[in-house]
Amino acid sequence: MLLTPKVLVTGANGYTGSNLCRYLAAKGIATRAMYWAPDGEPTFTDDNLQFVPGDLRDRDTLRRALDGIEVVYNIAALYRPANVPNRMYWEVNVEGVRNIVEEAAAAGVTRFVHCSTIGVHGHVRNPPANETSEIKPDDYYQYTKLKGEEMARELAPTLDLPVAIVRPAAIYGPREDRFLKLAKLIKSGNFIMFGNGEVPYHFIHIDDLCRAFELCAEKDAAVGQTYIIADDHPITLNQIVSIMAAALGVPVPRRRLPLWVLTVASVACEFACKPFGIAPPLHRRRASWFSHVRSFDIAKARRELGYEPQVRIEDGLADMVRSYQEAGWLD
Repeated sequence: MLLTPKVLVTGANGYTGSNLCRYLAAKGIATRAMYWAPDGEPTFTDDNLQFVPGDLRDRDTLRRALDGIEVVYNIAALYRPANVPNRMYWEVNVEGVRNIVEEAAAAGVTRFVHCSTIGVHGHVRNPPANETSEIKPDDYYQYTKLKGEEMARELAPTLDLPVAIVRPAAIYGPREDRFLKLAKLIKSGNFIMFGNGEVPYHFIHIDDLCRAFELCAEKDAAVGQTYIIADDHPITLNQIVSIMAAALGVPVPRRRLPLWVLTVASVACEFACKPFGIAPPLHRRRASWFSHVRSFDIAKARRELGYEPQVRIEDGLADMVRSYQEAGWLD
């Protein structure tokens, strides 16, 4: 019989939220998992999980989800769907944060862990970046995530709500499909490296991220703090491609083109698609993967939380590729 949940995880439909729900449930923690109804109730189950529909924009659903809750992990966000107006990003990622922070305080929540993104730092000009480094979001999604964490940080002391903020690096793990297209291109031999491929990119394995979330809920030192959570070290784009190719059992792609070719093509594609209101298959944000530095310092999380990444990036990437194969996604 499920005990009355004392922990709430929002965004249970998404990759991070669903994995955090399973992580907590596996530890015997009675957890209420809030999902967005239009996406359907999650299909995973556990005796320690209770599912409830909810919407960060709807305070009534938040009050129901927060009833009796002591710890909140706010993972829900609008993450780059196609053809969505900017106002919707603002409503969910900023005003939605205001709603759940205020309702959590009113419900007597004793710890609130908010998930932001390292994307608020944009392209890192002086790597590695830490929590105090330059803030310069690359796009409107990242901008609203920045404003959302600022909202939580500013409201917390006025509401006497203990808040901790997590900025994860690029989240990956089994069946995380953000990197599925890359795996398909490598397998088919159609991948092209634009530029020299020596740009550093920083990951965070979902298992390590879940542990970091939990540490932020447990450690008193986390209250009022912001933490970058990432793997032990970044790796280059060339290394990413080599590891994935080895896991796929195919030769490492060798084709290369200058970065400017991709940049020009991206701008042209965006320009051509805009009059028709369709999402461009190629755009500058995607092209920035080949040029923007993503390298971070996790010393603060290590020092104050006792956080230590456990999954080697080489092993984690190979496991992710194998999970694509097992799911039949590469057929």
